[in-house]
Parts: sequence; structure tokens; C-alpha cells
Amino acid sequence: MRKRERIQLCVGLALVLHGAAAHAEPPPTAPAEASGETPSPYPPLRVGAMAGMGFPRPFAVEALAQAWQHLVVGIEYGVLPSVTVHGVQVGTWALSGDARWLPWRGPLFVGLRAGVQHVEAATTLSLSGWGQVSETLGLDSSFVNPRIGLLWVMRGGLVLGMEAGLQIPLSTSTTSTWPLALVPSLQGQIDALQRSVLPTIDLIRIGFVM
Repeated sequence: MRKRERIQLCVGLALVLHGAAAHAEPPPTAPAEASGETPSPYPPLRVGAMAGMGFPRPFAVEALAQAWQHLVVGIEYGVLPSVTVHGVQVGTWALSGDARWLPWRGPLFVGLRAGVQHVEAATTLSLSGWGQVSETLGLDSSFVNPRIGLLWVMRGGLVLGMEAGLQIPLSTSTTSTWPLALVPSLQGQIDALQRSVLPTIDLIRIGFVM
């Protein structure tokens, strides 16, 4: 084989090998933006805690989890430290589960809280034939609390919120150191309290999620 033919054969063989290698290489992966898919900047699950101030329980703390930006669930403990009003010492606490649904990308949510509440009151009463007696009254109830509000969960983890709703009693029970029949006025107040639907307002909620 002459020299010129050998050169042509080598060149042709090199071209064939180059074409085969080009077909064997996988095509480059298109970025998410080019395929029309925008990656979410948020992880699918974030956990954290927040605290708040409001009514009827001035102080509340909540452990929470956010799933896929749209659902926030939590467990909350709220408390009114013992205070004295018109000679009556009153304190309350509540433990509840909570769910908030954010239907859009904004902060607006609808929520439902359900749990149990304990109210305790102590005072001194004047009873005919008994004189001055100490009375301690406990009121336990279960409730649901539908709400609407705003909850901002920042990309950096900061959580801010505010909300309002109604606390609706489901069942109640009363304990007393003295028979309530001896104090008709107090009996009436307790009956009214057991049936009362209370407004709930959270002026500020602040926390952090990871």
C-alpha cells in the first residue's frame, strides 16, 4: 500500500472513531429553568417554634412544622398567670393541637385549633350561717377555635403572624370546694361561662423555623 493511501486510510478511520464517540456521549442535562421547572427555594419540611401574646391567654408557646409551604401544624400551650381581680384570684392554661392551611403563596391562612382548657378561681365568700369561707372553683372544658390570620414564614427562617377567631366550648365540667347551690349568683356566672363563645386574638406571633 502506497504512502498516500495509508494516510487517507488513517484519516478516514479517525473520522469514523470521532463520530462514534460523539454519539456515545450523553446529551447535557437541561437546567430546571430551561425545562420550565422552577426549583422551590424552600425545603419540603421545616420545624421550629414561636411565641405569642393575645387574648384570652396572654402568653402562648407553640412547637410547629411546615410542610410544602401550605400546611403548618403545631402543639400549643397557652397560659394566664394567676392574677387577682376584684378579690378573685384567677388563672388558666390550655393545651391544644393546631393546623393552618395557606391556600396561596401569600401569608393568608385559615386555621383550626382544638384542645382542653382549665380555669381556676379562688376567693372568700360570706355565707349566711357560715361566715367567711374560702372557695376554690375549677372549670375544665374542651373547645374548638376556628381562626383566620396572616403568617409569614421567611426563607431565612423568621416567622411572624397575627390572627383572630372564636373559641367554642364543646364540653365542660366544674369542681368546687363548696356546693354551688349555696351561692346562686356564682352558680349563674359559672353556667354562663360554660356556654360562652369567646373571641380569640393573637396580636403578635414571632418565632423561627429551620
